[in-house]
Amino acid sequence: MFKRELKNETIALGAIYQASNEIKKIAWEGIITKNIVQPLIYSIYQTTSEDIEDIYINTKRLNPGLDFLRKQLVGDAFSKDAEVTRYFEAIGILVKNMKKNEKVILSLRDELSNSSKEVREDNLDDHAETLSKLYLRTVSKVEPRIIVNGDNKHLTDSKNASMIRALLMSAIRSYILWQQSGGSKLRIFLFRKKIAELALRV
Repeated sequence: MFKRELKNETIALGAIYQASNEIKKIAWEGIITKNIVQPLIYSIYQTTSEDIEDIYINTKRLNPGLDFLRKQLVGDAFSKDAEVTRYFEAIGILVKNMKKNEKVILSLRDELSNSSKEVREDNLDDHAETLSKLYLRTVSKVEPRIIVNGDNKHLTDSKNASMIRALLMSAIRSYILWQQSGGSKLRIFLFRKKIAELALRV
């Protein structure tokens, strides 16, 4: 279990927003930015770590997500992203329902803890394909499914579709970490400014 502190909540939130924003980019533009995706894919396999900072290789790798998070919390109307916010809400509902399905949780835990393949930028597509298949066997059985909007030519590309599912898996992992660290929507409301400040310096 991780320390229940605002810093850990902020790190996990940054990861959720980083994954959600990358999903949006892939869905609409077909862009996969490997150095941004790598720490997110890496985090999925870290099932025994006791330090949340180690889960993402290095928290500096989450700077894009932390910066995006900060803009959502304290930015102006033009900074707010309704689509990414929708993903955050949908992931929260899915996690809540997944916790009611012990079979899915155990299956995910068993398969992920048995993986020993290193996560590198040059093998992310292989990991995405593997995680996509796992997602379809497990998470996709839980309702309601997360609907990803985008350009059909990018959504129907098999490599993009696999990466989107892998990133959804990452967002789910980070959402659970956020909750384990004490995170809740009430705490976002109460500590919005403090979280935004931490996002600049974690």
